[in-house]
Amino acid sequence: MKINIKKIQELRNITGIGIIECKKALIETKQDLNLAIDYIRKHSKLQSIKKLNNLTKEGLIIDYVKKNFGILLEINCQTDFVTKSIEIISFAKNILKYIFDKDQTDINIIRRIFNTRKMELINLFKENIFINRLSYIKGKFIGKYIHHNKRLGVLIRTNINNKLLMKQLAMHIAMLKPDYLYEKDIPTNIIDHEYKIQKNILEKNNKSQTIINKIIKGRVKKFINNITLYNQKFLLDNNKTIKQYLNENNMKIFKFIYFELGSNIIEN
Repeated sequence: MKINIKKIQELRNITGIGIIECKKALIETKQDLNLAIDYIRKHSKLQSIKKLNNLTKEGLIIDYVKKNFGILLEINCQTDFVTKSIEIISFAKNILKYIFDKDQTDINIIRRIFNTRKMELINLFKENIFINRLSYIKGKFIGKYIHHNKRLGVLIRTNINNKLLMKQLAMHIAMLKPDYLYEKDIPTNIIDHEYKIQKNILEKNNKSQTIINKIIKGRVKKFINNITLYNQKFLLDNNKTIKQYLNENNMKIFKFIYFELGSNIIEN
């Protein structure tokens, strides 16, 4: 089989191994570059590819908001040093641009498309790098907040284009980490589970059943308020709930996305 010399060189640039090994891998995989990388990895020819088994606990969360399309992306690596590198930041930005330009939001497709560049970076830095997750919002009036250390990121979509209010609300979400917009969004099994926990806690209490039921009801309500955005106390004014604050400003939140670095680590 005649092997394209450019593919050999490209595979060598990614892996750093010899020409003969690269040629053999391409022959075995019918010149499919990604399969060739897998072949090399399988046969333990490349030290840096072995690092694909290393757990990635560092990284960055980066956003892209343009023309009613907002995206959050999490890239993971092993060290803070690599997180701050120009190469990784550029890698993340190129992925975001591709997602926007092609309207491609399937994480598995994105991983395949950017696998070659990822392998180049793994070889460069000698540590694992992983495209962990992405999420997006489409529609008018998208606000955002990215913490300065790029470990927290929030996107929200509202009914009015007030950048300051949207940023304040996004900051609130980043700090207080609600799981749901409204109480009605909470799955029944989540509330049932909390009820059972509180019931077990008070099981040996000497109080009457009526009082115990009242305490349980109060604690479950507090639990619901803590995990629903609209019921939380507003971070910048604890005298108001988010719902009250929104009503005062004629604002509604239709959706929010919250990413925290490391909260969704995948053992790739």
